Amino acid sequence: MRVTLSVIKADVGSIGGHTKPSVEMLDAVRQQLADAIRSGVAIDGLVTHTGDDIAIILSHDKGPGNSQIHVDLAWQAFLAATRIAQEQGNYGAGQDLLVDAPSGNVRGAGPAVAEIEFDLLPSRRPAESFMVFAADKCAPGAYNLPLYLAFCDPMHNGGLLLSPRLHEGFTLTIIDMDAKEGDRIIKLDVPERIWDVCALLRDMDRFAIEAIHSRAFPDEQVVSVSATRLHNIAGRYTGKDDPVAIVRNQGIFPAPEELIEPYFIGHYVTGDARGSHTMPIMPVPINSAVSGAYCLPIVSCLGFSMDPQGRFASRSNDFFADASWDATRLHIQRKAIEIRRQGFFGVAMASQAEIAYTGLVDTLKKLDAEFVSR
Repeated sequence: MRVTLSVIKADVGSIGGHTKPSVEMLDAVRQQLADAIRSGVAIDGLVTHTGDDIAIILSHDKGPGNSQIHVDLAWQAFLAATRIAQEQGNYGAGQDLLVDAPSGNVRGAGPAVAEIEFDLLPSRRPAESFMVFAADKCAPGAYNLPLYLAFCDPMHNGGLLLSPRLHEGFTLTIIDMDAKEGDRIIKLDVPERIWDVCALLRDMDRFAIEAIHSRAFPDEQVVSVSATRLHNIAGRYTGKDDPVAIVRNQGIFPAPEELIEPYFIGHYVTGDARGSHTMPIMPVPINSAVSGAYCLPIVSCLGFSMDPQGRFASRSNDFFADASWDATRLHIQRKAIEIRRQGFFGVAMASQAEIAYTGLVDTLKKLDAEFVSR
C-alpha cells in the first residue's frame, strides 16, 4: 500500500497576540479533517497546535501536492479558522494565507508543508513509525543542526557506527532559500561530503535541509522539512516561517532517542520577537502556547506508529512532555535571558539578510543620505 504522510501548518490567528489559536478555531479545522476522513479523501489524521500555529497531520493515498488535500481540505480549513479569528477579534487573522486562491497546492501560498510518500510495511520495514516536529517563532534552518547531528555525527548518534544500514550513510537535499525563481537545490552524500554540508548548513538563514534519503535504500525518504520563506513569497516581513518536519524512525532509520538528543543543546536560531533576534529554541509539549518572556522559539515533537491501513492518529507519544526535559527548559530560558540582555547589539539581533524585511531598512536608508565624505 502506497501512503502519503502530510503535515500542513499555518498561523491564521491567535488570542491576545501571538500566543495560541482559540478552541473554536481548532474545532473548525478538526471538522474539516473529519469530513475528509469520512468521505475517503484522507485515511486518518489529527489537528494540533504549537504556539499560534495550527497543524493538520494526516495520511492519505493521493500523493504529495494533491489539490484535494492541500486546497479542498487544508486551505479551506484554514479559511474557516480565519473567519472565526476575525469574528473573535484574534490577532493576525489569516496571517499565513498569502494568496487569494492557491493553484493546485498550498506550497508557496504561505502554509508550511512537509510530505513523504512511501510503501507501507514492506519486508524491509515491518513496522512504520515516524515523528512530527513543529516549530514556532523561527525559520526553516532551525532543524539544520539537530538533523546534522542525528544523521552525520556519531558523537551524537551512535547508530551511525552500530547499525549497518545507517552506516551506509544518507543523501541530504539542501535548498537555497534565497532563490526566488524556482527551487535551487543540491544533493550531497554523507559522510563523504560532510564538510561541504557543514559549509552550507552553518548559514541557517539561507540554506536548509529539505529532505534526507537513505543510501542503503535510495527510494526511502527519511526526512521532509518545509523549507520556504514567507518573506520571499510576500516580499515583506509577515512573521517567521515556523517550519514542520516529518522524520521516519527505527529499523533502517535513526531511533527516536537519537533524533531528539540534539535538542538538549537549546541551539540558537533566528526568530523570537518580531522574528528579528537570535535565541535558543526550547522543546515544549504539544499544544503549548507562547506565553513566556519574549517570543522564545519553540519546538514540539509527536511520535506515531502507523497500522497496515494507514491509521495512526489515536496513538501518539509526546516526546518533549516528559519531566526529563524540565532541566533543559530551565537551561534554555537562562540562555535566552543572557543573550537578550545584550538587546539589539551584535549577534543578539538577526542577520542583515533577515533585517532586510523590517522597518530598520528604511531608517538606515534615511541615515545613509545624511552621511558626508570627509
